[in-house]
This record gives sequence, structure tokens and C-alpha cells, in this order.
Amino acid sequence: MLPIWTLLLAASAASGATLWAPTTPQSVQPYSLKKGHGLKLAGGNTFPVTGNSSGKAFCILNTNAGGFPGAGAGGGFPHVHRKTYENFYAVKGRVQLWGQNYDTYKANTSIQQTRILGPGDLGAIPYNTIHTFSLLEPDTQLTGVLVPGGFEEFFFQMSFAGGPTGGFDNTALAKFDVYPQPDFSPRHDVVNGRAGGPGNWYDGPNPLPNNMSAPIWVAKNYGPRWLNRQQAGRYQIVAPFVTGQQTNGTFSQGTITLSPYAGGEGVAKAPVVRNGVATAFMMEEGQLEVKVEGFDAVSLIDGDVVFVPAGTPFAYAATAEFTKFMYVTGGGKGLDAELIAGGERWTSAFYPDAKSSSVALGRMFRI
Repeated sequence: MLPIWTLLLAASAASGATLWAPTTPQSVQPYSLKKGHGLKLAGGNTFPVTGNSSGKAFCILNTNAGGFPGAGAGGGFPHVHRKTYENFYAVKGRVQLWGQNYDTYKANTSIQQTRILGPGDLGAIPYNTIHTFSLLEPDTQLTGVLVPGGFEEFFFQMSFAGGPTGGFDNTALAKFDVYPQPDFSPRHDVVNGRAGGPGNWYDGPNPLPNNMSAPIWVAKNYGPRWLNRQQAGRYQIVAPFVTGQQTNGTFSQGTITLSPYAGGEGVAKAPVVRNGVATAFMMEEGQLEVKVEGFDAVSLIDGDVVFVPAGTPFAYAATAEFTKFMYVTGGGKGLDAELIAGGERWTSAFYPDAKSSSVALGRMFRI
């Protein structure tokens, strides 16, 4: 296998073709979307990546809506997917998520788990896991990642039919890999943002499990991290939420925090990424320049999304300090796997900075 960093994109390779799209394409192609753009449904649901646009690799759903504490499980009826992996990532506000392995629930051999997710927290729901959720703040954004892509058809069919209580044919739910669990009663005994199950939350490290037999909870900056410094002049901190090990090699998700090049260079200096899997970035903070082969470079800020099909060369570089984005890859051996393989275990939320005392501060506050 060739290394992921192979050659440089020529600065003179501008093509005049824009990467910006007005909405989510319905065929596989490189594209970028401004914050809030994409295929939309009523109720604040936007799909910046769909099964059609990703070649069925994954779907990304942004839900912007309001909720209220004490409202209970309001994100839909408790249910199970037998073929769909679903991750819940809180972008702003608070979200409560419940989960329990279906088989152990039926056998009464496990404990129902729930966590209150704040910005940067993730709850991963593997196949065969009962789950439901509730939005807890008036201004909440929840980003869902569903694998494989195509599950969004369920949301569109339900919306067009007026929802489960409208004209939607509930007998067709299995067609969409949705299996209701009406006997599941969400617990409400949360203390310090959690109830049920082993492991830490904000009181210690959140290591990733070796399998996907139960929900996975990763609090912001409490999961595992690696520092990659292979490219002279910039650092990248990779913080995976799930890798191929937790998803049977179907996808990975996490965040990357990177520094600008020390000399101030942009994407023209960045090496090309040649991935065999589909890749998407959703910006969180800072500014990122992305150059996809055959297109002009784009500059991404908070909330913007870029999608790159499998096998399409691209490069990226931070143009602001502490630039951070969420990534999703359509396989277990994508960009994150390469960066982790070439990196070192890292316990800080900060990358080194020899130009100031921030490196010392970062080491003082390692978590």
C-alpha cells in the first residue's frame, strides 16, 4: 500500500472549476457546502452528505431544533437498527441519548445507559442497539452519522407521509431497517450527565472498546488522541470517536485539530491525500483551505462541509491557529488511520508551540 502522503498539489493547478455546490448533489462527486446548505427537510433537518452523494458510504444529518429539559425522550420512538450504525455528535446545546444492546436487554443481562451530550461529545450506537434521544436546549444542533448511506430515505418517506402518526405505513418500517421497541422505557436518574454502564464520562479517560457490543461514549477531549508531526512545520492531533475496530471496518469518525504551517504557507505546501475511501470534513473552528484535484481551492469556516469521493486526490491546510474539524471516512483505513499510524500517543488537547508559552500551558492541562 502506498503511503497516504505522496506528492504536492501544484499551486498553478487552479482549474477555474468551483467546488462550492448550492445543495447536496445526487451523484458521487467532490463538493463543498456552506453552513446550513444541503438537502433539507422540515423540522430543521439538513443532509450535507447522502447515500447518493457518497456512493452509499455514509450519510450525515444535521438537526437544528429546540428542546427543553425534562421533556423526556422526544427524538422518536425507541428502536433498533440491524444493519445501520448510527452516531450522535453534539455540536451545540445539549442532547440526551439512551442506548442498550438488544440481546442483553432481552436477556436482562445488561444495564440501560444514558448520557447527556454537550458540544463535542459523542454517543455511538452500533447495530442491534436500542436507542432514542431528546434535545434539551432551545438552540441545539445534533449531527448524526449513519452507515451505510441511504438511511436518509426513511426520514424523507416519513416526512412526506406526515410522520409515524400521519400517513406513514408503520408496517414498512423493517424496509428501512427500523424495528420499534415499545417496551423500552428510557431511564431518568441521571447524575453528573450519566446513568448506567461502566466507564468514565467527564471524570476520567474514555478509551475506545475492542468491539461494538454496546454503546460507546466519548466526552470532548477525554477520548484517545495521537499527535502527528510527520510534515515539517505543522502538527495534527487526531481524536477518533470510532475506528474500523469498532465498526467492522465500515467507517471511522473523530476530530482533527491542526496548526498552520510555521512559515505561513497554505494548501500549496500540503501533501496530497490519496484515500481509497470516501472522506468528509465538517468544520468546527478556525479556517481550513482544501484543494481537490480538478477544482479551485476553497476556504472553509465554522459549519462548512467538504466531501471527497474515494480515490480522489486532495490536500488541506489550516490558515488559522487551532483549526478543528470533524471527519468521517467510508472505511476503517482512511486519513485518520494513516495519521495515527505515523503519530504518537498524546494526552493534551493542545499541539506544541515552540513560539510561545502555550506549549507549557498545554502540558500543564493535559487530560
